[in-house]
Amino acid sequence: MLQVASNRKNYGVNALFQELFRTTLYKRNQGRVVRQATFAAIVVIVVFAAWRLGLTLGAWGLSLEWQFGLPALLIAAGAWIAFRLMNVPEVADFLISVEAEMRKVSWPKRTELIRGCVVVLVVIFSLALILTFYDLFWRSFFGWLNIY
Repeated sequence: MLQVASNRKNYGVNALFQELFRTTLYKRNQGRVVRQATFAAIVVIVVFAAWRLGLTLGAWGLSLEWQFGLPALLIAAGAWIAFRLMNVPEVADFLISVEAEMRKVSWPKRTELIRGCVVVLVVIFSLALILTFYDLFWRSFFGWLNIY
């Protein structure tokens, strides 16, 4: 049983590496919006990581080739991996189903949305005010007892 689980795990890693070097697109016209948004989010994270890496390499005193070359390589590799990840069948099918479910959602009308936002803001500010008064009360009470 342990051997079977081990083989299954290796198969998943091998399949992932094989998927990274394919050029075909999986169900290219389905789930397009969610897949593009997910790809963009991953690329934004990779670009931010590359930017921080460039700053760190500069702080270490490395040359400009390292400061810009390594982050550029990271961005290129991260964008390719994100692009290929959107075409892994399991990931793509999940994102396709997410988009299908999002189309079924009944979104609120503008007036209902504004009313709901007003209710949330009133509750938040009311709770903040109540907590401020509690904090002031307990601070003065403990100050009167010379505990604070």
